[in-house]
Amino acid sequence: MADEADIAFDLEQRYLAQALTAQRSKTGGLRATGTCHYCGNDENLADRLFCDADCASDWEYEFNLRRRLGLRAPGAGAAAEAAAA
Repeated sequence: MADEADIAFDLEQRYLAQALTAQRSKTGGLRATGTCHYCGNDENLADRLFCDADCASDWEYEFNLRRRLGLRAPGAGAAAEAAAA
């Protein structure tokens, strides 16, 4: 049987998950562009973000690593990078 601490922990985790979901929906997240957001493959990707699970996991790993290091996310500012080149 759950005690008060277990119940409080469960509620805290539920509120945290809801807050994270709300924050992700505010920023918009990734949108399907017809190309893979990681490798740039454009074959049959009309409504998908990545071409396969490997690209999705690689993108997520790189995104989290860059965020921890304080760098821009992959794909962020592509127009600015192209203009600088």
